[in-house]
Amino acid sequence: MLLKVHCKKCDVDFKMDIGEKSKDEIRVSLGKRQEFECPGHHVELNGPLNYWELGEVIPGEAPSEADWLADKQARGIRLYSNDEVRDLFSCDGFSMGLFCGKNKKTGESVVLDFCNSPEGHRYYY
Repeated sequence: MLLKVHCKKCDVDFKMDIGEKSKDEIRVSLGKRQEFECPGHHVELNGPLNYWELGEVIPGEAPSEADWLADKQARGIRLYSNDEVRDLFSCDGFSMGLFCGKNKKTGESVVLDFCNSPEGHRYYY
């Protein structure tokens, strides 16, 4: 099952795979967390329930890693693994998780955002 979630701080909507747990069980679990990283790219040093509105539970499950990658590719999004970023770009620094650097071949400045795959791998785009 999927739980619809809305972050009041960054205004991002996302779905959380909750398996067979109830919304109340998830609320209890999230209530025990003392910090979290939001899919909207902010990290907080207090619990997600201070920011997240838990919506309805709907049928479904998180996509597989392969399906997730295929969806990004079908939408024309070029993802770079950590190794690819290291090989293709020189790093000037990071700003709130965004990669700031230069393309090693062209010298062009780049700023790459990031996302995490269903298996938790970080990709830049």
